[in-house]
Amino acid sequence: PKELTFCAKAGATVRSSAGMDLEEQFLLMKEFYDKGKLVVRLHTGDPCIYGAIQEQMAFFDEYGMDYHITPGISSFLAAAAELRSQFTIPEKCQTIILTRGEGRTPVPDKEKLHLLAQHQSTMCIFLSASIVDEVMNELLAGGYPPETPVAACYKLTWKEQRIYRGQLKDLANILKENNLTLTTMIVVGEAIDNRHGLSKLYDGHFTHLFRKGKQ
Repeated sequence: PKELTFCAKAGATVRSSAGMDLEEQFLLMKEFYDKGKLVVRLHTGDPCIYGAIQEQMAFFDEYGMDYHITPGISSFLAAAAELRSQFTIPEKCQTIILTRGEGRTPVPDKEKLHLLAQHQSTMCIFLSASIVDEVMNELLAGGYPPETPVAACYKLTWKEQRIYRGQLKDLANILKENNLTLTTMIVVGEAIDNRHGLSKLYDGHFTHLFRKGKQ
């Protein structure tokens, strides 16, 4: 968010990359790098998940530039926290799928939503609010029951954050009725608001490295 750039020291150059293409971004960074300046490329969320840093790193590697990646908080982790939900359920759901629907950017055939839906795991769907009808139909076709809990999470952790809960069969209506388009994370699965199932970690009869279980 823009507010984070206010942390820059006085005299720092702050530029938004929104209107730049890849080459323009790189040339700007290299200009200051060559002067020995500290350059920060600030991403929202975690840069390694749909962060488009691969092509930036290709430039850095080509020109022998040193860089470090500082991990951030991905929107799927923010969704879990804001939903007050553990995205895994002991003995029932131990997998979280991070994916996207097929819009202008193609998705490999083996990663189509209806195939991923067969796992019935918790699914966090990025960048797909504009194609919510296709997303909902694919998830239903893949085997999620129509009553599966869903959450539409708009601008997670931002001041404008809004979260809407419902069932999969109503997902498209939830997004359309609330005008949710960009910056919306779609979460699907029984883990949403689940409070059933106990882990072994704190089971008094379970022995692990730091504690001997009760007989």
